[in-house]
Amino acid sequence: MLKNISMSLGFLFLGYVVITYENFTVLLSGIAIFIIGMFFMQDGFKQLSGGLLERLLQKFTYNSFYAIATGLVATSIVQSSTITTLLTISFVGAELITLVQGIGVIFGSNLGSTTTAWIVSSLGVDVKISAYAFPMLVFGVILRFFKTNSFKGTGNVLLGLGFIFLGIAYMKDGFDVIKDQIDLTSYAVDGYTGILLYILIGLLVTIVIQSSAATLAIVITALNADSISYINALSLAIGANLGTVLTAVVASFTSTQDAKRVAGSHVIFNFVTASIITIFIYQFKDFVDLIAPYFGISDDNYGMKLALFHTIFSLVGILVLSPFIFSIAKFLERILPQRISSASKPKFLTPIVLENPDASLVSIKKEIINLYENCQKAILHALSLHTTGLNKETLAVQLNKDFTIIDTNIDEIYQTNLKSLYSEIIKYSSLAQTNMFDFQQKEAGELKRAASLIVEVLKDTRDIQKNLNFYLKSRNHFIKEEYNILRKELAEILIDIDTLKSLEDDAEQLTQFEIIKSELAQNDLSSSEEIDTLIREDKIKSTMATSYMNDSATGYSIQKKLVEVASILFLNSELIKKISEVKNETK
Repeated sequence: MLKNISMSLGFLFLGYVVITYENFTVLLSGIAIFIIGMFFMQDGFKQLSGGLLERLLQKFTYNSFYAIATGLVATSIVQSSTITTLLTISFVGAELITLVQGIGVIFGSNLGSTTTAWIVSSLGVDVKISAYAFPMLVFGVILRFFKTNSFKGTGNVLLGLGFIFLGIAYMKDGFDVIKDQIDLTSYAVDGYTGILLYILIGLLVTIVIQSSAATLAIVITALNADSISYINALSLAIGANLGTVLTAVVASFTSTQDAKRVAGSHVIFNFVTASIITIFIYQFKDFVDLIAPYFGISDDNYGMKLALFHTIFSLVGILVLSPFIFSIAKFLERILPQRISSASKPKFLTPIVLENPDASLVSIKKEIINLYENCQKAILHALSLHTTGLNKETLAVQLNKDFTIIDTNIDEIYQTNLKSLYSEIIKYSSLAQTNMFDFQQKEAGELKRAASLIVEVLKDTRDIQKNLNFYLKSRNHFIKEEYNILRKELAEILIDIDTLKSLEDDAEQLTQFEIIKSELAQNDLSSSEEIDTLIREDKIKSTMATSYMNDSATGYSIQKKLVEVASILFLNSELIKKISEVKNETK
């Protein structure tokens, strides 16, 4: 209630300012247009990337140097350290990268976020960028009418740049007008009191507008308009960096321990770095003045000097803290120990990444693999097979032993654990799809199908469990042998899928998948031929034959569904899937 009242009063006050003070309206409009531009540009880069950030994080974070470089590149591409941070949290939570790698990416993303300040400072000083904004907006709108993602993505990027340029122009005009009427520099505060005050202001502004890039754009345009002093602008930049940690920290509150650890590394980096820079701020100011000419920056170009200071801020943090990444990871693991969750609780579905399609797809896939592994264990127990150390050699040993039933109630397992997990997957996937482009929605749809097939396989296993337990205790050696073969076929396909899951090389994956499909075809033929022979030779009763025929058909259906699940979850490359489909069609 109090929150709603506060928001209403805030909107009323803002409305009063906008209506009453026309000069402030120009400035506020510029800020609003700039933020809209950031959203468009981020969406455009995400659409154009087509999972590029996901591949960068997975393949190029194998040591601290490459992890930092990946964070730098990824953030420079999407112009948002928040997106990179959310992706990193998701990937660490999904166990696709380690916490140490994730911390490296966070460090690099802080450096990558400085590119926005360079863009704004280099374009917003002497260049009339509003002249470039309108053509970008026109072409951006036109390209958004195309159906392909590449054109739509390019259109969003152009719209984003156009709005950013237009926003900078409005902010610059706003500060120029305000400067003539109000001497903002008269509010400058000297000494460390002023530094700490402006750090707090920068932090609060970034928290309110949820974008350090927008805060820095405001600071740079104000600085270029001589509306604030240089040292106060540097203090605002420090505050903007501190403000960026809030989004990750708040979002991690309801997330996994891994998410909290990644957010914790973000806090450590920014606060340690801010402390060092604040203590020695005058020395760093002098250092920036000293090296600025080597970058072609003139003495009075304070906007670009601020961008250089912002970059030095992140570089100092990386140089000071990167040797201690392993120690930071151990510290975070100690203060945030892993919690044990039940099978019914999702391990990877974190709300923090719902708005990022790439990250949410990774989370969904990992959770469905978790569902598969839980169902796989239940299926093997329903077949009265022990799962510890199970492979084709140990399977043969178990099948040759006297049959002993493992008491497994699949209905109870599904109702108490897996139904809840499956429901959470479907709900999360549906929410995530609202933020996805067409090709991502298609992938999410395939993943939901995989989850549905896994549950169907579990229920199909329940349907054959009763007859299997009954006939494996039968005195009829022939029917007993047939049901044992059915157990063997189902278990072997699960073992083969585990082998596929462990492979990384594309060629090895394709070979293994072809082996699985070949075994599936042989199982279908051999079972039908064998049962016909037994019926003709009157070695099994007709009731046994009909029971086995139904169970065999169900068993083959289970295997087909498992192969489809494997193709969706465990084939890494889209090219492999297409090659496999072509081979299947030509047979």
